[in-house]
This record gives sequence, C-alpha cells and structure tokens, in this order.
Amino acid sequence: MAQVKEFHLPDDLYYDRKEHVWARLEGKGVRAGLDAFGVCAAGTVAYVKLSPVGRQVQKGRAFGSMEAGKYVGPLKAPVGGTIAAVNQEVLANPGLLNVDHYEQGWLVVISPVSQMEDIADLVHGPDVLPWLEAEVVEYEQKGMLKKEGERRCK
Repeated sequence: MAQVKEFHLPDDLYYDRKEHVWARLEGKGVRAGLDAFGVCAAGTVAYVKLSPVGRQVQKGRAFGSMEAGKYVGPLKAPVGGTIAAVNQEVLANPGLLNVDHYEQGWLVVISPVSQMEDIADLVHGPDVLPWLEAEVVEYEQKGMLKKEGERRCK
C-alpha cells in the first residue's frame, strides 16, 4: 500500500492521475470510487448523484456528480462501458466517501468495453507512490490542500 502522510492508496487499484478516481478490476466489471487523497482535497462530501444502471459511459466522461466542501463537479469514469451497479448506500449517505474510500464508499461498477486499453494510462502498482508523493507536494504548495495537522482526513 502506498502511503504519503495520512493518505493510503492500495497498490492493487488503478488510479486516474487527474480525477483521483480509483478502479478495481473484478471479473468482468470495474468498481470505481474516489481515492483517499481526492476525497480529502475535496472536503466533506455532502451530495452525490450517479447515473443509473444501464447508462453508457465513456472513459473520462461524467458518470455522476459530487458536492463537497471544496469541490462541486463531475465524477469521471476511469473506463468506458455500461453502468452495471450503483452504490445506493453512498447516495443515501455521501459521507461514506470520507470514511471508507475503498470498501463501502465505492460509487459504481462499470461493465467495460475495452478494459485493458482503458486502464493502460492509469497509475498502478509501484508507480502509485511517486505519483502520490508529487500530488501531495503540488496540492500543498498551491494551497489546494490544508496543511498537515489542519486536515481532518481518514
């Protein structure tokens, strides 16, 4: 598991470098959610809206939206395909994203069209740690992330 300060990112997941969306390969599906760093930078999540099951999504296009303390905007798909499942618990309790990023806080499962092609540009395995280190430094320097000790991230 990659860890930088209080941010933990499991090595077995694939991460969108820009959107901080993770992807977990699960048989014929790809489960997606927000990584710990992205959630912390966004702030306390107040509202999540997700596209319904059966909706087609393209990689890099919105599959939903989120409102948080420091972010209001789209949630973008790490792979293209059809939404196969939507996490109803997160819709009812968006705060799950802030406390359980990788288990209860998942967002959707996508049945991908070109899974291996789509994940090729996502960061994975040993490349996660250097990417996360650079993200933390950049966000702190630009003031996009509260200073260490002031953050209330899990």
